[in-house]
Amino acid sequence: MKGFQLNAHVERTPREVFAVISDPREATEFLDNIKRSTKLTAGPIGAGSTFRETRVVGKKESTADLVIAEYEPDTLVGISAEAEGITVTYHYRLAPDGDGTNVDWTCELEANGLRRMMLPMVATIMKKEDGDHLQRLKAYIESKSQAAT
Repeated sequence: MKGFQLNAHVERTPREVFAVISDPREATEFLDNIKRSTKLTAGPIGAGSTFRETRVVGKKESTADLVIAEYEPDTLVGISAEAEGITVTYHYRLAPDGDGTNVDWTCELEANGLRRMMLPMVATIMKKEDGDHLQRLKAYIESKSQAAT
């Protein structure tokens, strides 16, 4: 497995952070390269929920189906997608910290056969493209009015 890990502190509760990261449709609000995200499955969001996301990669649009692979309210979300024989899974792990939340974000890349040799290069490209993801997430969540308690 190859990938990378980043972390950030968000000045909101785990519940507020989880509400955003567990719904891929929210990404269109804070990530410029995400153009559309549509929920494909019925019912509430949870493990197994599927979304179709369209993003700009380089100069062209690319569409992928995202699956909520892990779902533990206010604690953990794992979102997986497969493209060209490479599986990408983003894990968001949340931990309360004072009045805020620590977010550990891990990108895991997996492939079989010859594609495995490409993983270090793919990880480098993805980190370059997604390296500001947590900072944009943090700014977006913190810009929203704090939930009433």
